[in-house]
Amino acid sequence: MPIFEEGGGVCEADFDLCDTTKKLHLRSNIIMSAIDQKRIAKNTLLLYLRIGVVMLVGLYTSRVVLDALGEVDFGIYNAVGSAVMMFSFLSSTMSTSCQRFYSYEMGRGNFEELRRTFSLCILVFAAIMIVVAVLAEGSGIWLLYNKMHLEGRFDAAWWVLHCSVASFMFTIMRTPYMGMVIAKEKMKVFAYLSVIEVLGNLAVAFLIARHGGDRLILYSILVIAVNASVTMFYLVYCRIFYLECKFSFYWDKKRFLEIFSFAGWNMIGSLSSICKSHGINILLNIFFSPVVNAARGLAYKVFASLQSFSDNFYFAARPQIIKSYSAGDRDGMLKLVCQSSKFSYFLLFIVSLPVIMETPFLLGIWLKEVPDYTVLFTRLAIVNILVDSLANPLAAAMQAYGKIRNYNLAVGGFIIAILPISYLFLKLGFPPETVFYVSIVVCALAIVMRLLFVRKCVGLSFTMYARSVILPTVVVTMLSVVLPCVVACYVENEWLRFLVVTAVSMATTALAVLFIGLTASERRNVIRVVWEKLNVSGWRY
Repeated sequence: MPIFEEGGGVCEADFDLCDTTKKLHLRSNIIMSAIDQKRIAKNTLLLYLRIGVVMLVGLYTSRVVLDALGEVDFGIYNAVGSAVMMFSFLSSTMSTSCQRFYSYEMGRGNFEELRRTFSLCILVFAAIMIVVAVLAEGSGIWLLYNKMHLEGRFDAAWWVLHCSVASFMFTIMRTPYMGMVIAKEKMKVFAYLSVIEVLGNLAVAFLIARHGGDRLILYSILVIAVNASVTMFYLVYCRIFYLECKFSFYWDKKRFLEIFSFAGWNMIGSLSSICKSHGINILLNIFFSPVVNAARGLAYKVFASLQSFSDNFYFAARPQIIKSYSAGDRDGMLKLVCQSSKFSYFLLFIVSLPVIMETPFLLGIWLKEVPDYTVLFTRLAIVNILVDSLANPLAAAMQAYGKIRNYNLAVGGFIIAILPISYLFLKLGFPPETVFYVSIVVCALAIVMRLLFVRKCVGLSFTMYARSVILPTVVVTMLSVVLPCVVACYVENEWLRFLVVTAVSMATTALAVLFIGLTASERRNVIRVVWEKLNVSGWRY
């Protein structure tokens, strides 16, 4: 009797039984792949419903806050807050690390190790909270006294600093719990709590608009209350529904060093992102007035809203990328990396194009008074997001691989260069928008560097990435902009131009994506998912 070996075990069977076993195993893999793809699609659509609410409420909240605080106080809040958020690279690093190790253990089906990993992450985050509190307070006070332009609002800025630190502490506290929710792919919970948070911030905006005292101080205090409430929701939910989230003191030096090593090297990548965003904001305050910070703060409200469109698909796909790798399905992981890169760009581009073309009109509707530089800053920030949307899935592939020291040293160090290069240009007298141009160029070059590492470590070839991602995105972009630009030149009425340009740009982009940007199988899957979504009875959460 022939011997059929599988998974280290040995079974005696005839050839027909062996063939049947293999076919059943292959069929199981195909079914699981289909389930995973449907889960990604369902989670992505759910997150898009979430971002629709979050974006609209968040943008309106920014308008109310700007009107209540004024350009100077709004700029001070953004600048001083950036001094604290410079240290968010510590928590964002550990957040990515937690999600990676959670997803990895889930892919292996190791519940006990998952519980231990969670307990270790809680200990690490407790240490991070102490470190961040000391560093943020110390560096923030130094900046307030020595570098920042505060326009006579030093006392209020002092309150903003301390309140921002306290608010950030709650953000750090929730991170291991939020990471578990995302790793479990419970995007409905993540979506609901995001909506609760933005509604809380909207309530704060209305409260300060009716306050007769120092609105900047009150705003800083109330933001803490919102952040603390959302954090408590995460803690209570995870403790009730996930047994592995019940903390018990556990120490494993080897496991801790494994997590900390991964986080340590990943920290360089997170630090580069922080330098690109909050570091540049501080630079603009040093070289220019808080009004420029207000313009950049508003531009980055749009930036953050649109970035969520690509991040939502990435959040839904990242756990599957890591789980595919941990399960040994490298080919499936590479395919998912390319698909998520392409889809992240398309989903972002379809909403970004009308915003880029109609930025002055949209800002005029959104804000009562549009600060100088806001239109240009917003357009450049959106271009920067489009470039970055291609990078996230490549980073997820490296995180799944696990050995990220050289990757983060090279890519993170390269992106950190945005800060000194921008400082040099501003020191030479270049205008504030120069920092955006520097960021766009450096981020585009960083994608090439990421590809070099992903090719070497997990086998993603340049040919596969160029054919699957670069070529479709370039062709779709070029074809999509022509007709909207023609329409914009010939329609003079602002409201009519906005409506027509938006409709035409979204239609042309959708058609270009569907018939040129997607493969035949991807097109069938997209049509099926949309059809199932329209037939609500076929979708059960």
